Amino acid sequence: MLALFPLAVAAALQPLQVFVMISLMQTQRGVANGLAYISGMTAFRLALGALFWVLLSGVEEAVEAGGGQFDFIVGTVLILLGVALLFYGLRYAFSANEREEAAPTWLNKLGDVSSAKAALIGVAMLALDPKDWLVDLAAVDMVAAADLSGLASLLAYLWYALISMSLVFIPLILVLAAPQKADESLNSMNAWLGRHSRTIVIAVAILLGAYFLYSGLEMIGVFL
Repeated sequence: MLALFPLAVAAALQPLQVFVMISLMQTQRGVANGLAYISGMTAFRLALGALFWVLLSGVEEAVEAGGGQFDFIVGTVLILLGVALLFYGLRYAFSANEREEAAPTWLNKLGDVSSAKAALIGVAMLALDPKDWLVDLAAVDMVAAADLSGLASLLAYLWYALISMSLVFIPLILVLAAPQKADESLNSMNAWLGRHSRTIVIAVAILLGAYFLYSGLEMIGVFL
């Protein structure tokens, strides 16, 4: 499970997901909307993990039955993804735009959102972000490669999913722990994210890119 920790941290370090959670916690049904948002994200991540598990198992059997090398194919894909993420991260790091990044203006329209819509927003946050798909795919591949039992594999992925949601839980915890200071705490967190979101995005892209590149090279046998 410890091997999944870097991937889980990378999945957790998504400023936009936390911006949305903060905005939902400041609505009239803050706690209910926050829980619905978390539920939507969790349900999608678990469904996506199950889909990747089935697809990877089927593709691996088909490739190896045909005499191919599944590890080489996966390794090549990881190398390409790693290079792309490194290019994106470095390009973003050296771009001229270094101003503080604020939360998207569309978050201001969430004031009267229902819990059902909050859940759908949680689904959309993961469904529309290719980085989350890549990280979840890497996590499933790592669990499958560990050759664990069915129950152990499920627990490992659940542990990954929990850590990947850890930062989203912070606004909820702040509100429940000190409701009288909720607005002050959430506004402070929102301001901190605005100052550091650019750095977080760059760091996640570069670290993920390096991880995928190394994993891909290892899978095709470069380090043997």
